[in-house]
Amino acid sequence: MFSTIAIQVESLSKCYRIYDYPINRLKQYIFPRIRYVFGFQVKNYFHEFWAVKNISFIIKKGETVGLIGKNGSGKSTLLQMICGTLEPSTGAVYTTGRIIALLELGSGFNPEFTGRENVYINASIYGLSTTEINNRYNEIVAFAGIGDFIDRPVKLYSSGMMMRLAFSVSICLNPDILIIDEALAVGDAAFQFKCLDRLAVLSSQGVSILFVSHDMNMIKRFCHHVIYISKDQTFFSGTSEEMAELYLLETRREQQLGVTNKKNCMSLKTHLSDVGGTAYGTDEGAIVSVCFKDTESPKSSYMYGERIGIQVKVRISRLVTHPNVSFTIQDTKLIVIGGQNFPLVFKSAENDCKDASVTASFTSILSAGNYFVTIKFMDGFTEETSSLIEKQVAVLSFEMLPSNKPFLGTIDLGFEESFSLESYNE
Repeated sequence: MFSTIAIQVESLSKCYRIYDYPINRLKQYIFPRIRYVFGFQVKNYFHEFWAVKNISFIIKKGETVGLIGKNGSGKSTLLQMICGTLEPSTGAVYTTGRIIALLELGSGFNPEFTGRENVYINASIYGLSTTEINNRYNEIVAFAGIGDFIDRPVKLYSSGMMMRLAFSVSICLNPDILIIDEALAVGDAAFQFKCLDRLAVLSSQGVSILFVSHDMNMIKRFCHHVIYISKDQTFFSGTSEEMAELYLLETRREQQLGVTNKKNCMSLKTHLSDVGGTAYGTDEGAIVSVCFKDTESPKSSYMYGERIGIQVKVRISRLVTHPNVSFTIQDTKLIVIGGQNFPLVFKSAENDCKDASVTASFTSILSAGNYFVTIKFMDGFTEETSSLIEKQVAVLSFEMLPSNKPFLGTIDLGFEESFSLESYNE
């Protein structure tokens, strides 16, 4: 089993001692020992700050895992402990193979040396010989794309150029584990796409990738699964769609309630739905049931051109003023293909809650493959201005069977051809 594991983290924690005054460090060094010798109760002159607390997870070889959380949640501390540059207070980390890490922009680079010199120094730190570096040098320089600046001091580089060179060195050293701490956020869009393509190749070659990002679209598109650490050290792990949505939901709830601690968001709830997927939301309402119109099973199959009907029942609190339900169709990577919002019209109820249902249908003009349905129940007219009441991710799934009509891509756009032939004489 361990032959398939790249990183194994067991009950990992990091605690720092915080002293309110510099003199308390001296007091802590002297007085507890004296009190212990004379049999008095030991008193500490510091308070503890847990940057990371009791986190456990496994990353398999070839997996790409995202690490998300707000600033100060302990992401960088966790990465440093995995890389071995920081000693944990409790717990253990087991890794297999060579680890290459981009923890800080320009870390390991000497600003007085040229880019060329820093390439050789950085690569030699990871154990490569001069001959091995010579064989990979042209590839590193070509990928970085910084031109003649490779022979200029690094202190003259912009942050983007620094990131280009550091990333190029990292991916060209044949890592078994690649760890990236928000480095991709510095580069321009073209270089980011170039990096993502290269990371996809490395992942297909069995390289395990762990990276931190605040870009939830990148997280959802690129990661096999995601680790989410909240500020109060609550730890979650799940699919990229689930964890990204949980992160965005908690952020929005904190903004709406004017709080910075998740413990104050008492109406927030997270649970597994009855028919599959994961549900997030508040106590202002609930999605009671979701099903296909033609079957009670959460899975179904359809032919090209068939109508797919989806029925949703919700329970609406009287606090909800503008309820609406959205249907989203997603592919196997949970990338949105299409969808629509449907407002619910109802009269104010004297009692606390009432039930409502909505049925939406669409024509199946999708290519063959598997698809998922995600349902949102919101209070508001648009997704930008509305408050999320509940969301059930990938609650239904359906298979599109192969069709005889050829078209390119995922959706048949219904192209019509018009052909003419004209002769041209000079």
